[in-house]
Amino acid sequence: MTQEGKNEHTRQPRGHEKMIVWQNMDRLDTLVQQILKHIPKSEFKMKSQIDSASDSIGANFVEGYYSGSLAEYLRFLHYSKRSLGELKERVRRVKRKGFVTTNEYAHFDDCAIRTMYLLDRLIQSLKRKKHSGQNAHE
Repeated sequence: MTQEGKNEHTRQPRGHEKMIVWQNMDRLDTLVQQILKHIPKSEFKMKSQIDSASDSIGANFVEGYYSGSLAEYLRFLHYSKRSLGELKERVRRVKRKGFVTTNEYAHFDDCAIRTMYLLDRLIQSLKRKKHSGQNAHE
């Protein structure tokens, strides 16, 4: 392993990486990458759509996190949530087509449900913060 690779695995998480919801998103993407290996190359469109949805979850989260605006952060969290919903449906179809085992799907689904729960909790918390902030200035 290169020194750079070692540093990536041993450095302390910063910013968004400290958030449990982001850590779950990252774990979910790792599971998705394993699932993609089971899908035949002939299903390139399906693979691309799943990979894009998975990428979108984390990318939107990070973009919103660093936006500097609570309203923008919430907007991007909603994009992440929509992409997570899309991902869950697409992987469900992969399971239905028999490309992954019931156990692999259950592991993915459990992580996806946990991630959705954490994302929902964050959204609700930030909405309350936004609402109370607006009332404080009126």
